[in-house]
Amino acid sequence: MVLQPSLKNCFRLSCVLRTPKAGFRSTASGALIIQSVSNDVYQNLAVEDWIHDHMDLEKRQVLFLWRKQKNIKLARRRSGGGTVYHDLGNINLTFFTTRKKYERMENLKLVVKALKALRPQLDIHVTDRYDILLDRHYKISGTAAKLGGTSAYHHCTLLCNADKFVLSSVLKSPYKGLKSNATPSVPASVKNLFEEDPSLTSEMLLDAIAKEYATQHQIDHHITLLNPADETLLPGINNKTKELQTWEWVYGKTPKFSISTCLNMAYKDSLLDIKVNMDVKHGRIEVCNIDLPEQWLPPALYSKLVKSLTGSKFCPNETTTLVTTLLRVCPQDDELHSRWNLLCENMIMLM
Repeated sequence: MVLQPSLKNCFRLSCVLRTPKAGFRSTASGALIIQSVSNDVYQNLAVEDWIHDHMDLEKRQVLFLWRKQKNIKLARRRSGGGTVYHDLGNINLTFFTTRKKYERMENLKLVVKALKALRPQLDIHVTDRYDILLDRHYKISGTAAKLGGTSAYHHCTLLCNADKFVLSSVLKSPYKGLKSNATPSVPASVKNLFEEDPSLTSEMLLDAIAKEYATQHQIDHHITLLNPADETLLPGINNKTKELQTWEWVYGKTPKFSISTCLNMAYKDSLLDIKVNMDVKHGRIEVCNIDLPEQWLPPALYSKLVKSLTGSKFCPNETTTLVTTLLRVCPQDDELHSRWNLLCENMIMLM
C-alpha cells in the first residue's frame, strides 16, 4: 500500500533525490527506490500489480513508497490480511523481490533500523506477527504480502500522523450477526510516531527509510518519482487501475458470508422486530429470508422483495433500484404502502 506527499513535497523531493524516470525501465541490475506522485489508492495498487507482473526482479529489487488521501474509498488488494486504514498521515512501503529472496522480517528490521538512526531514543521493535510496536505496546505498522510463482512483494504501513478517530471508526463493522471465513482484522492499540516525537515529518521518515534501503543494497540514495498513470512508462497501467475499481473486483471476490440479524423497526407507536437471514457469495445474495408478522404485512407482498433480492448484488444502490421498482406495484393502500416502504428502507440500510 502507498501514501504520497503533497505536490509541494514532491517538488522538494524531486529537486534533492529524483533520478531520471528512464531509470525505472532500465534493464540494469541493482535496486531501485520509487515514490508515487499520486494519492489515489487504485492507481498505487495498480503500480504494485504492474511491477509484480512486468519487472525482472531477478535483476533488481524495488522499494515503492506511497500515501493515500483521506476521503475514504474502499479498495481490495491482491495481498492477504485484514482491513487497513490509510490517509496522508500513513506511509506505505512495498518491497519487491524474487520469491526466493522474499523476507518480510528483514524488510521490517530495515524500517526499524532507519527509524532508530533518525531518532535513537525511539523504543521500537518487530514482533513475531510482523508488526512494528512502539513502546512495546502501540502498533505503528501492519504487514501483508503477495507471493507469486517467481516474484513476491511485501507491503507494510507506518503510522506517522494518521487520524486515529477516523481510523477507529471505519474499522468497526456496523454488522451484527455476521459470520465469515475471511481473515479477521485483529484490533490493536495504535500510536502515531509524531505523538512520540512532534519534530518528525513524513519526508524525514521517507528519506531515512530510502537511505537505509540504499545503504543495504549498495546503491545511490536517489528516489525516482513515478506518475502511476503514465502509459508510456507503464503500458496497460490504466486498465489495471480501472479493474481495481470495478464492483466485480472490490465486492465480487468477497468470501462467502452470512448475516443473521434483527431489524428493530419503529412504526407509529409500536416497535417491530424483523428477523433477516442472508447468505452472500461473491457479493451476491444466494439465500434471503425475512420473518415478520403476517398481520403487519401480507406474505405475498414481502415475498416479492425476497424473490427480487435473491441473486442480486449485496449493494445498497442495486437494492434501492429493486425496491423503487417494487414500490410502483405496491397496493394503493396508504397503510400498507407506509409499512412496505419502511421495510424496504431498512433492508437498504442493512446493505
